[in-house]
Amino acid sequence: MIIRTSIAAGLAAILLSTAALADSTATTTPTTKTKPTEQSQKLADRCSALEMQFDQAITTHGNAAKAAAAKSLRTKGGNLCNSNKQSSGIKNLQQALKDLGVKPSA
Repeated sequence: MIIRTSIAAGLAAILLSTAALADSTATTTPTTKTKPTEQSQKLADRCSALEMQFDQAITTHGNAAKAAAAKSLRTKGGNLCNSNKQSSGIKNLQQALKDLGVKPSA
């Protein structure tokens, strides 16, 4: 009887110490916000410039053959830019402008 109690107490101690150790190591990583780098800021500015250029161009080129596809690309590009995927967003925005027959300025 004493052996069973000793084994049960030993197992309980091991399980509790493992759980406590796992809990203490899970919260040791601090969360810090990263500042945008100069490169990512330039890309974000380029996204904004292309979005504004498209928004102005669609008013005069709204009945272009690929206007519907261009609007879709503009939306997709804007979403990518907002999701920190500026390079892909820029490509979509440039293609959207080309579909309207407008040369991307940025």
